[in-house]
Amino acid sequence: MKKFKYALSFFRRIGIVSDFLKDSCVSKLKKLKVITLMVFGFIYFISPLDLIPEVVLGLGIIDDGVVILYLLTEINKELDEYELKSKNIKYRYNSEYGNVIDNIEYDIEDKS
Repeated sequence: MKKFKYALSFFRRIGIVSDFLKDSCVSKLKKLKVITLMVFGFIYFISPLDLIPEVVLGLGIIDDGVVILYLLTEINKELDEYELKSKNIKYRYNSEYGNVIDNIEYDIEDKS
């Protein structure tokens, strides 16, 4: 369920995609990956060709959902990395816990 919510968080962050694609600091390879994932997901969703045909006990829509959720998860990972790098925060992705933030630098001001 946690991975499902993570994949769907893409729709709340869709505005970041344009920033990601316009940013000159992001490598062309990463931009190509995100664009390819988005295009492939759209084509797969509208295509009549599926891993499981639609007529097989109504399960055909499930493979569409699984593929789309996987693609959204992969796009989210790239967007997370972009957001955190733009904020100079280092993180690693852990499949069990999601994003794990490491090496955060901060200052504590003593106001006494």
